[in-house]
Amino acid sequence: MSKRFASPLACLGLALLLSGCAAFRTTVAEPVPPGARALGFTKCIIDERPCVADIAPGKDGDFKWFSGQWYVSKPPSLDRYQTVDGTLALKLGGDLVSAPRDLSSPGRLPALPGDRGFYVEFDVRLSDNDPDHWPAVWLMPWEHNGKQEDHYESDPKGFERFMELDVDEGGFGPGLTGTVHSSEGLWPHYQHVQNPNNVSQTPLDRSHKHTFGASYDPATQTAAWWVDGVPQMSATSPFVPDIASKQRFYLILSAQSHGKNKDYLMFVSGVRAYVPPTSPLPAVQ
Repeated sequence: MSKRFASPLACLGLALLLSGCAAFRTTVAEPVPPGARALGFTKCIIDERPCVADIAPGKDGDFKWFSGQWYVSKPPSLDRYQTVDGTLALKLGGDLVSAPRDLSSPGRLPALPGDRGFYVEFDVRLSDNDPDHWPAVWLMPWEHNGKQEDHYESDPKGFERFMELDVDEGGFGPGLTGTVHSSEGLWPHYQHVQNPNNVSQTPLDRSHKHTFGASYDPATQTAAWWVDGVPQMSATSPFVPDIASKQRFYLILSAQSHGKNKDYLMFVSGVRAYVPPTSPLPAVQ
């Protein structure tokens, strides 16, 4: 082969090898999802097709995903993750987080800012539809960490406040389970409230791909959930705490069980996030 001229197929193969992910990115912009468009959140800051090459081999570094939560002493081993036909698959026990385990420095994916609001969505399917499976896509704030940075100036000593946003959990009902948790107090005795309307009654076959979305709007103190572009439910105060507007949120992908520990694969083929066009965060290219 000439050193000056390479065949298109050879160049394509080299590009895929260097990327580490067997996926093509289209140059045509994807339409803004209805859940983001409803709030005017039109700037896309995350548009990912995750794969194993995105996962850090250790607890930190310039990576998009990290294995295990900061509060677990032994994170899941990297054999919990594989790429199947170009799609990231989590085995039972897999737990990926878009923040380094010590939360001391940012990873490659940006945190979602509570001060201006955001919409986030995940494309997920399971290898089968057994109700024992507990797949989850959810968010936690960076400030809720070992340094207790979710303690604010007006709070009593050791007092913490934070919001957890569960975009979807499987195995709790026929459809999406979308929950906002508001917690405050002294660890481990937090006072906790959550929205009671968190289980959709529209059945889902989780062996088919679905897009699970959730938004947080600080202007109205509202969280809302979507499945495949269709609105499901929403929640406001007192279930959505105002402290969320002071926090930044990282993404979590989990493949757990409701008790029987039946093996399955959780395929995550897409992750996207949108913010207002005035956000200083850069749009994806």
